[in-house]
Amino acid sequence: MADAPPHKLLSDTAYSYGAFALMALTGALLNLFIAAGWGAAALGVFNQVYAAFVVLAQLAAFGLHDSTQRHVAEHIDHPDELRPLIGSALQLVTISGGLSAAVLWLASDWIGQLTDSPGVGEGLRWIVPGLGLFAINKVLLAVLNGQRRIRALALGQSLRFVVLGASVLAIGVLDRPSVQLCAGFSIAEVALLPVLLIGIRPPLRGSASWRARHLAFGAHALPNGLLAESYLRVDVLMLSLFVDDAQVGTYSFATMFAEGLYQVGATIRTVVNPALVVPLIAGDRAKIRSLSRTAMALGLAAFVPVAGGVLLLLPWLAPWLGEELVTGAHEILWILSGGLLVYAAFVPVDHALLQAGLPGRQSGLMALNICLNAALNLALIPGLGIEGAAFATATAWALSAITLNLAVWRWLGLPWGLLGIR
Repeated sequence: MADAPPHKLLSDTAYSYGAFALMALTGALLNLFIAAGWGAAALGVFNQVYAAFVVLAQLAAFGLHDSTQRHVAEHIDHPDELRPLIGSALQLVTISGGLSAAVLWLASDWIGQLTDSPGVGEGLRWIVPGLGLFAINKVLLAVLNGQRRIRALALGQSLRFVVLGASVLAIGVLDRPSVQLCAGFSIAEVALLPVLLIGIRPPLRGSASWRARHLAFGAHALPNGLLAESYLRVDVLMLSLFVDDAQVGTYSFATMFAEGLYQVGATIRTVVNPALVVPLIAGDRAKIRSLSRTAMALGLAAFVPVAGGVLLLLPWLAPWLGEELVTGAHEILWILSGGLLVYAAFVPVDHALLQAGLPGRQSGLMALNICLNAALNLALIPGLGIEGAAFATATAWALSAITLNLAVWRWLGLPWGLLGIR
């Protein structure tokens, strides 16, 4: 599987972009629907809950999805090893997901008080059922990713967003309070789980040795997953401590598009990750160079026209959503796009350390990046507000391209990192 022909990389990328397009469209329509129907404050609450959901889901998964994807890719040709590998991961994630959901239920009111937003606390209670199921689904999707069953992976991801969009629309049509829109996250996970179980038919029996390996790998990978999701949302989370829900709503409307632009490269990363595992283990620099440079070129080539199109078309939404919201978000997006332009080429390969079997060092790299991001946000938000958050985040994204290449050079022994493999 690691030696699959180049056209598989392109075809898998095409399927992944189909799922990404659906995700982006769903996200855009949801934000437009909420902003038009309930205003910027409701949009701010929804996006704060979403940010918390994605970050907490990493804790619920405990890095087990990363361990599953990496080890499935390594043992793809050894079915006797795959069965206990997958079964052990599912046993562990069921426990971690359930515990995380229980903790969120108990902490929801406290989080609402911390953010000075009762709506956030109530919204978090609506996502509790989805949190544990999301962790299980994340491991099942990682199985598909490790097996390079990208078409099935894309279909599963698409189903999640279709159900989420339909659920939010239905809740809105029923004229329920805006905070109940957050229930859509739970409904989507409930719908996705049986589909994945039928499609994968995973073994449920594990082994002590694989449980130990998953726990060790997951414990080292967890900080990376947790911080990687926080990395995209640290600005929104920190803004909630300094500004009101309406300003967070304006900023989060811009970051919706920025996150979509980031996903242009992350979509390619999903395809490249399992293909990198065997070459990295073997130290095959020629193969690593070929995959990395192809992925980096695809990431940058895809980002530029998409970002240009979004920046050009966003102002046209003003008649429907209000001049103040759209103008403010457009200014923020220009700033964020500058940082993403630098980072776009490296997003497809920024999990290289993880695929090389170095989850702890991958986590260390992400910890450095998020510390830089948080420090810059903390320095600029009090004086500049949402514009300060945008400048801080854009700068942090640009700096992460440098830290990635230095880490690859230092820990993988590739001179000049991903920029100069030879």
